[in-house]
Amino acid sequence: MNNMKQTRLKKYMRRLLPLAIALSTFGAATAHAQTLIWSDEFNGTRLDLNAWNIETGTGINGDWGTGQLDRATDRPENISIKQGIAGADGGALAITTRKEFYIDKDYTSGRINTAGKVAFGPGYKIEARVWAKDVKYKGQGFAFWMMPNEIPAGEDHLMWPQGGEVDIMEYVGSIPFHNLGTVHYAWFWENNAYQDWNHGHLGGYYSFKDKQGPDEPEWIQVDLGSAQAFNQVVLNWEGAYGKTYKIQISNDQVNWTDVYSTTTGDGGIDVINANGNGRYVRMYGTERATEWSYSLFEFEIKNSAGTNLALNRPVTVSSLQAPDLSAANAVDGQTSTRWSSNLRNPGYGNYPPAANDQNAGSWGWHTYGVNWHNDRIEFYVDGNVYHIHYLNDGGAFPPADGNDSARTEIRNGKRTYISEYSNHFPEWHPFEHQMYLILSSGVGGQSGFTYGGGIVPEAVFPASTLIDWVRVYSLGGGKPPVLPPTTPNQPGDNTNLALNKPAVASSSENDGMSATQAVDGNTNSRWASQWTDAQWIYVDLGSSKTINRVLLKWEAAYGKSYQIQVSEDKVNWTTIYSTTTGDGGVDDITASGTGRYVRLNGTQRGTGYGYSLFDFEVYGSGGITPPANTNKALNKPATSSSDEGAAWNAAQAVDGDINTRWASQWSDPQWIKVDLGSVQSISRVKLNWEGAFGKNYQVQTSADNVTWTTIHTVTNGDGAIDELTVSGSGRYVRINATARGTGYGYSLWDFEVY
Repeated sequence: MNNMKQTRLKKYMRRLLPLAIALSTFGAATAHAQTLIWSDEFNGTRLDLNAWNIETGTGINGDWGTGQLDRATDRPENISIKQGIAGADGGALAITTRKEFYIDKDYTSGRINTAGKVAFGPGYKIEARVWAKDVKYKGQGFAFWMMPNEIPAGEDHLMWPQGGEVDIMEYVGSIPFHNLGTVHYAWFWENNAYQDWNHGHLGGYYSFKDKQGPDEPEWIQVDLGSAQAFNQVVLNWEGAYGKTYKIQISNDQVNWTDVYSTTTGDGGIDVINANGNGRYVRMYGTERATEWSYSLFEFEIKNSAGTNLALNRPVTVSSLQAPDLSAANAVDGQTSTRWSSNLRNPGYGNYPPAANDQNAGSWGWHTYGVNWHNDRIEFYVDGNVYHIHYLNDGGAFPPADGNDSARTEIRNGKRTYISEYSNHFPEWHPFEHQMYLILSSGVGGQSGFTYGGGIVPEAVFPASTLIDWVRVYSLGGGKPPVLPPTTPNQPGDNTNLALNKPAVASSSENDGMSATQAVDGNTNSRWASQWTDAQWIYVDLGSSKTINRVLLKWEAAYGKSYQIQVSEDKVNWTTIYSTTTGDGGVDDITASGTGRYVRLNGTQRGTGYGYSLFDFEVYGSGGITPPANTNKALNKPATSSSDEGAAWNAAQAVDGDINTRWASQWSDPQWIKVDLGSVQSISRVKLNWEGAFGKNYQVQTSADNVTWTTIHTVTNGDGAIDELTVSGSGRYVRINATARGTGYGYSLWDFEVY
C-alpha cells in the first residue's frame, strides 16, 4: 500500500504525550445529534491561539521522524489567514511550504495542532473543508489528522503507535487523484515502549473521479494476427482474480463486442465456452475480487480443434504491477509465470495534473471528515463514505479470528474499504479515547516515508493548502469534549447586541410581522418573510462589534439553507457561518467575525411558507478599534512604473497572497506605490522580496501623489524580508527603487504598510 506517511515507523520514536495535556480539561458543551459544538471558521486576522498551537522546528530527530526536508515555522509566510479566496465561505487559513534556506533546512512549512485545547472522541463528527491548491508534485503533501489527547492512568506518557492515530486527509502530489484515510495502531502494548516492528495500519483510498473507493478497469489483449474463430477461453487466475469482467473481440481495437461477461468470478481456472470471431481478444476487468490486481498465469483462446490460438502471440495490457510480471507471461504456455496489473490502490505517477482536471484533489474545495462512533470510524470525502474501520475483532467480519482483516465491499452503492481490529491489548484501546487535531504540510525526503516520496526537482513552490473551516458536530452519546478555555467576558459578551436595534428585511408577510419584531426581545412577536427562497433580515448594531455567537429562534417556517453575514457598509458582506441542513427550532451558532451589520441571508426555506423568526439575537464584545498591526495597504489600489507581464502587476503585491507577486521590467529605476485612501500615519513598512530584490531604494510618502517625502533609505539591501521602522504620514506610499540586487527587475511578494 502506498501510504503517504508510509509505515511512519519512527515518527514518534521519542515523542511522549505530556501528562499536562492529559490533565487539561476545559468547559465542555452539552450537544445533541448533528449539533455543531465547535468550529474555527478562520475569519479573523490571525490564528486563534486559544484553540491552536503552532509547532516549530524539525521534530524529534531533525526530520519529524519521517525523513522530510522542511522546518516548520510560525511566520506568516507559512501560516496566515487569507481573505477573498474564491469559493471560501469567509476567511481561509493558508499553510504554505516554501523552497528557501531557513536556519538549517532548504524548505519551510506550517504545522498546527489543538493538543490540550480542543479534543474529541467517539460520538463526534469531525471535518474540514480544504483546497490542496498547490499540492501537485511528488514530495508535496498535506494532512488533516488526529493524535491522542489522553493517556492511561498511572502513565506519564503514551507512546506511538500504541496511542493510535487517525489520518482523515492524506493528500500527496504523487497520487493526485486520490485521498487516503487511515488508522495507525500497535499490535502489542510492549510496556508503552516503542518497537520498530510494532505498527499496524489500515487505510482506504478515495477516488475523486469515482466518488468512492478506487477500482480502475484493467485489460489484457491478444493479437491473433488475423480474424480467427474460437469457441473457448481459459483464464488461469493467480490468487488476484477478477470478480466482474468481460471477454471481448474486435477487428480494429476500437469497436469491441462482448462474447461473455460475469459478475461472480471466483478465481481458479475459468473455462469459458463462448463463440467468437475476431483478430483481437481481450479480458476486460471492471471489478477486482481482492485488494490486489488482476493476475493471470495463462490466457488461452482455443478453436474447435483445441489449439491455443493465443500461444506466444503479441499481447498488450492496461498496466503492469512490475516489469517481471509482463503481459507475455500470460501467453507463454508456462503456469510458473504470470501477468499482473496495477493494484487496486493507486501508485505514484500522473503528476502534475492538468490545471483544469476536476478529478484531481488539487482542483477545488473538498470536505474531508470522519463519523467517529463507539464501534467504528467512517471516513468520507464530500459526504461519500469510502473507508469504515471497525475497532473490534469480528466487528466487520465475524466471527473473531485474531486477524486485522480488510476488503472492499459495496456499501450503499459505493465501493467502500472495510477494515477491522485495532483493540489488540487491554491496556489501551486507542480509538475509544479523545484525540486532538493537526493540520500540517511538508516536503518529502528520499526515504519515502512521508508526503508521497522524495521531492522532485521540477516541483513548484510556494505550495499553499487552504482550509476554509474546521467543524465538529455531536453524533450523540460521546463524552464531553475538550474545548478552548473560556476567555474572560468583555463588556457585552452576555448581552444581546441586537436587542431593539434597527432591523431591515427583504420583505414582510404583513405589517404586523416586520423585521423589528425579531429584535424586540418578545418571543410572542415575530418577523415573517414573503413565501420565496431568497430572503434576508439584518440588524444595525450601531457600530462595529466583534461577533462570537448568533441565536436564531425559529417559528415553524424555518430556513434550511442560510448564511450569517457581517458588514461594515451594508454593501460588502462576509459570511461567518453557513448551513444547508437547518432543521428549525433554536439554532445556537458559534461564529467569529466583525461588523456593524449582521445579516441572516436565507437561500432555501424548510417549508412551503417563508422564513419566520421569533428572535434574532447577536452576542459579542463592544466597539472595535483597528489594531496597530493592521496592514493599511491590503487590497488598496496600487500602481507601478512597469510590469514584467499582466500576471505580475502592482495589485499582486498588496493582495495578501504570498503566492502572487509584482515584478517590474529589468531596468533601473522602477517604483511601486499604493493609495491608502486617506492620509495615514505610518510607522512600519514590510517588504517581502522575491529573488529579484532591491539593493538601493527609498520609502516615500505623499499627500497629493505629486510631492514626495523620503522617510527611509536603504543602500545595501539583501532581499528576503525587509522590516523597516519608519515615521511619516501620507495618503500614498511608494517604494522608489534605484539599484537592483540582481540582473532581473524588482519583484515583491508583499508590500505592507502599518
